[in-house]
Amino acid sequence: MSCIFISTDKKSVKPDEAAALYVALGWGTARRYSAVRMKRSLAHCDIVVSARNEAGELIGIARVLSDFALDTKILDMAIDPDYQKQGIGRAMMKKIAALAKGTPVYCETERKNFPFVEKCGYKKRKGLTVFVKNVS
Repeated sequence: MSCIFISTDKKSVKPDEAAALYVALGWGTARRYSAVRMKRSLAHCDIVVSARNEAGELIGIARVLSDFALDTKILDMAIDPDYQKQGIGRAMMKKIAALAKGTPVYCETERKNFPFVEKCGYKKRKGLTVFVKNVS
């Protein structure tokens, strides 16, 4: 993970660059991940961890909600495919855990990411099912 910089300063992340990363990864459209919506999202996240390459380009971001007393929830983590499997995600997860110390940290993810999450020390919680309702 040489020349990768991890930051917990959410103000250092520009909404347009974060939005562009999500769209480039195919997570959604430019309409869903607009700079305006991303600005609001980043402002309301309790923890934002970002990763930049040597050129200063945003190559990873994690958005987190926490009450810093009872629960912490990783909303998502996006890492440019060219930088995956280099320890960046693990370093970002460690930063999140350090900032959310004293709370359980919940991480919802796709099945393909189970090995990564387990390597970071997470255990699958029995009986937990995720429900979602889109509200316009």
